[in-house]
Amino acid sequence: MLILAIDTSAVTATAAAAIYEGGEIKKYALTTVHSGLTHSETLFPLIDNVLKSLDKTVADVKLFAVAAGPGSFTGVRIGVSAVKGLAFDGRPVASVSALEALAENIGAEGVICPLMDARRGVFYNALFKRENGVLTRLTEDRAVSAEELSAEIGEIGKVYLCGDGAALYQSLHSGNGIAVPPTISERYQNALSVAVCAAKQWEQGQTTNAQTLAPVYLRKPQAEREREERLKKENEK
Repeated sequence: MLILAIDTSAVTATAAAAIYEGGEIKKYALTTVHSGLTHSETLFPLIDNVLKSLDKTVADVKLFAVAAGPGSFTGVRIGVSAVKGLAFDGRPVASVSALEALAENIGAEGVICPLMDARRGVFYNALFKRENGVLTRLTEDRAVSAEELSAEIGEIGKVYLCGDGAALYQSLHSGNGIAVPPTISERYQNALSVAVCAAKQWEQGQTTNAQTLAPVYLRKPQAEREREERLKKENEK
């Protein structure tokens, strides 16, 4: 089965696309761009590049996959909209947690802690555990403060960090837990990991379609939060 996966969820300007073909001999092509360019500039050239790498076209794709959030509000919208357009003909879609896909980047056995900077001292986060090569979820996707997460890690003892919020979290982390920093290849979004998560959804009958696919936001946009705070202050006068 041929899977086309994309990830534009990063708060940083990271965009990734992958084509993944399952079977006894797995084939894939992956392209990731971490630059100052916008997702609207990079995404479709990335998709075209990975398809050509395996001599495929969009018509050959059996399953579309996207990191549907949490993450950058603009980035998530762009990725979800792109997949809704590509799968308009009714082909199945996998809505993948951006945090689960980040956790797939880490091959080490133990607890894995993906982190995305949600601004104002808050991180998008979930905890996962890899045991005997199998990744399982320990918590739901959530928005937590560095202090809350440090207290939790203190009880765990050791976690492997990943995601573009890892460096910021380490600068704020205080506690007894050991936070293992990611390598550069583990830190950022990887569309091949999105494809791996999508393949699991397919096997478990958990895919959706373009009509029901929607962005996953754990927080309101910053502009909306600032407006609510402003209105609250005005009402208190």
